[in-house]
Amino acid sequence: MKIMLCKGQFLGPMSGADETLVNYAIQLHKAGHLVSVLLLYPCLPQDEYFVRLRETGIPVRSVASNSSRTVLGSGRKIARLLMKAFPSAQYFLRTNGQRLATKIASRYREQCRDFLDQSCANIVHVLTPDPGGMVLISAAHDAGIPVMYQEVGIPYHPPIYASYYEQFTTVLPLCTEVAALSPVLVELCRERLPYSNKLSVLPIMTEDLRNGHVSPRKSTDITIGFAARMEHLKGPMILLEAFAIASRRCEGLRLIIAGAGALEREFTERAYALGVASHCEFAGVYAGPGERRSFMERLDIFALPSITEGTPNSVIEAMALGLPIVASDVGGIPDVVTAETGILIQTKDSGAMAEAIIRLARDPQLRKRLGEGARKRYEQLFSPEAVLPLLLDTYQRLAAGELPKSPASSKSFGIHPWAHAEVVWI
Repeated sequence: MKIMLCKGQFLGPMSGADETLVNYAIQLHKAGHLVSVLLLYPCLPQDEYFVRLRETGIPVRSVASNSSRTVLGSGRKIARLLMKAFPSAQYFLRTNGQRLATKIASRYREQCRDFLDQSCANIVHVLTPDPGGMVLISAAHDAGIPVMYQEVGIPYHPPIYASYYEQFTTVLPLCTEVAALSPVLVELCRERLPYSNKLSVLPIMTEDLRNGHVSPRKSTDITIGFAARMEHLKGPMILLEAFAIASRRCEGLRLIIAGAGALEREFTERAYALGVASHCEFAGVYAGPGERRSFMERLDIFALPSITEGTPNSVIEAMALGLPIVASDVGGIPDVVTAETGILIQTKDSGAMAEAIIRLARDPQLRKRLGEGARKRYEQLFSPEAVLPLLLDTYQRLAAGELPKSPASSKSFGIHPWAHAEVVWI
């Protein structure tokens, strides 16, 4: 079977959709399957995701010209400056920018179709709801190749991205199937996506960072880690407020931040104002499994107080290394973090996050028990051994044009704990 994983473009460091695509591709390749990646727009030679694919031996192709990528990049920078200067005009700027991006992407539809025609792919798997994804879905449909779209977030959320979905949903009838990352997210897709009467669960798949080895912690401090873009929706300021509260009641706490973004300066200034700057560290943006593992091995607790979220890769990576989790109960997180793996809090509640941090910091046995539970849940739901059979079963079923069977008779039933919710036809 020839599998084509597709995306409009790589979006840079710590992109959840990029990470998901690359992990799927690498694990499929390691298992001996024919897999390649098609981008509408070319990526930079030094892009971390491109480098990882190239080093693994996975072909990466693009259709559009480098000049188109440059024009789009320049347009985004200008739009960000305008939205910062004129916040009230954000919807107008996003909507019109989206229309322009769609017009540019549409120029490459025939080239994409011709490329896919020649590829002899058995299945096309598209991620992210952007103009590039629209073109790739349309081209695959025109080429007569079964196409699956995978939603890696929450449709129409946050509201500022509604304009993306208003256009993108017009191509959903062309998809053979739509996949979401967890059962809760399938239900949200069913509620919010028109034409999505064919829905399946296809979880994130993350490489086993532990790989049979556990590095002992050397520090006596209790270290809390955060790994995400430094932006409002990921909640770094909520975590900082919680950390300051916890530090006043519990000695020996440290906070390490992996990521970059618009809130770095504000975060630093607020840390000084709260008197905890000396206990905070910026680790920068990690790239690749090695740096990711090195960061996670420094931690005792992983925290992610997102305001909105699909299924965060960073939480699953932390679980793979046996870390207890503190996270907000939004999006698909409640499908990932349970009472056996961590503590869920209401979003924007820095007081509740502080209490959770204090509770874990003071109770090493609780940290150990939840960490062991997190590792076990990773193995059951998100390891290559758990996800790869379900992924391949889904591809084979779609390529063969088979209708999904009832859970009792489905081939995938029992392959994965979420396979019983695999496909819902209305």
